[in-house]
Parts: sequence; structure tokens; C-alpha cells
Amino acid sequence: MSLVGPPRSEPCVLEMQGIPLVQTSMKGFGWVRSALLVARLARQRKADVIHSHLTRATYFGYVASLLTGKPLVASVHVATHDPIYKRAARHHNRLVAVSNYVRGMLHGRGIPDRFIDTVYNGTDFIELDWSCPRGVHEEFGIPEDRQLIGMVGRVCEDKGHGLMIQAFPEMLKAEPNAHLVFVGRVEPSFQGDIDALVAQPEMRDRVTLTGNRSDVSRLLDAFRFTAMPSSIETFGLAAIEAMARKRPVVAARVGGLPEIVRHQQTGLLIDRSAGELAEAANYLLRNEEEREYMGEMGRRMVEEKFTVHQMVERLEAVYSRAIGGV
Repeated sequence: MSLVGPPRSEPCVLEMQGIPLVQTSMKGFGWVRSALLVARLARQRKADVIHSHLTRATYFGYVASLLTGKPLVASVHVATHDPIYKRAARHHNRLVAVSNYVRGMLHGRGIPDRFIDTVYNGTDFIELDWSCPRGVHEEFGIPEDRQLIGMVGRVCEDKGHGLMIQAFPEMLKAEPNAHLVFVGRVEPSFQGDIDALVAQPEMRDRVTLTGNRSDVSRLLDAFRFTAMPSSIETFGLAAIEAMARKRPVVAARVGGLPEIVRHQQTGLLIDRSAGELAEAANYLLRNEEEREYMGEMGRRMVEEKFTVHQMVERLEAVYSRAIGGV
């Protein structure tokens, strides 16, 4: 197995784990050289299948597949109109959709369903030790009596951070000790907006931005629940990570989220408005038993459908179909 990716200035996790990695350009005219490199590696390593992730890599993989005769498996993580996926849906190639929402989107754009497999993302968060919430409060200087509401992912308008802040004053009426924690990198285009939003008088000392973290499971253990009021989510990895830590999820009824967040079972689904977001959040803040029940149900759902082991098994089945032409 060889993994091909863009050049990096420092070793990545794959290299530190001893997994062979070849770095090459993915931009400009260098893509032709990179596609030829993938083809050469596939021949040298006697690969059975070429697997690409996201659109640009799928162009490389498609060319390499044509040159080598090896089947292409292309993972589709985002909503896209790019024609490469329709072109790739031929012979023994497979398209891997991260949700049935993405599968339906591909099919709706003219790709025959027989070329598409749904393979949900998985998480290993169920395997990690539990953490004491007190440490998170101490690290970020948050009073211990605050009830933490988390959002995990890129801090941007599409993920609903602005909507969350808009809904927050209503949450404070129900729970004066509520506190928002945004885990993730602030998108540069959203920096000015988030700075202005958290500077509002009612928001001061009520919002903590952690930046990117390598200990997300530890932070999740300190939250009462997490929120995903996104405008679009093709899957919702942050949702299954929260559920793995027994945290219910308040999620917008968009994209692939309803496949993960079952209303009143593993969380609450809402239409994307500040009023509904505040109402759902207030319900979970006020009802500890319901919150814990949803957390337990979410954990059970992850164990049944969304582990890394299950994801790997399903991908191996896709590889077998591609190699066998099934």
C-alpha cells in the first residue's frame, strides 16, 4: 500500500506510524506528473485497486486507473457537481458515498446506483478513556458551575456558529450558567464576524474558542451536549464523535445529519432557526434524565453502526466488489 498526498513541511501521522507515503504536487500543471506517479506506483506495488478521496484526487486516480487497468474506488465526502464522478462510474469502478444523502445526490445527477456504495465514517472515540470535566474548566478558566455547550468543527458561518450566538441569549434565560465552547480553527473569512459576535455585551465571558485540538474526546466529556446547526452536512463526523462520548446532539435537519441524529433518541433535530435552536438547547439543559437517555442511545448507535472497525470492513467489501467486478 502506498499513500500519495500533497507535500508537507513536517512528518504527518501516517509517516509516524510507519505507513509508506509519497508526497507530490496536487496543484497546477503538476497534476499530470502526479497522475503518472500514481500509475507507476500502482504498477510497481502491484496494487489491486486505486482509492481516491475528494475531487482533485479522483482526477489523478481516474487517469491512473485508465493507464493501469486497475479499478478506481472514489470516496465522495462533499456535495459536488463535478463531472469526474459521472465519468468514473464505469467498468469495475466504485463510488463510495459517506451517507445515503450523498448517494442520492450522486444518483440524482445521473450516476447509476449500481456503481455507488454507502460507507459511513467511523470513530474510535468509544475506545478512549473517560476524562474529568473539571480539567477542561480549569484549563480555559471557565467557572465550574458553567454548563458547557460544545460545537466541534471549523468555526464558520456554514457550520452555524453565528446562528448559535444569535440563539444564545434565549438559552441564558433558561440556564444563566450556560457557556459556549467552539472547538476548531476559525476560518479567516469568518474571523471578523466571530470577533464582533463574541464582543457583544451579553456574550463576553460566555464563549471560549479553543482552536484546533488533538484531545477532542476530552473536551466532549465536559459538554452537556453538542450542537450542529449547519447549513449543510454530507455526513456529520462530529455528531458520531459526540455520541460515542454519550453526548446528545442538537442538529439541523439537513443533508446526512438525520441519518445519524434520531429525533428524541440520540438528540434533537431542528429546522435551522435561532428560535428552534434555543428551544432544543433549553430542553436538554433543563432535562437531565432525557439528556442522559439520549447520550446512552447515541453511544449504542455508534457501537452498532459507526465504529472504525465497521467502516474498514465495509470498505474492504467495496474493494472486493471492484476487484471482482461485482
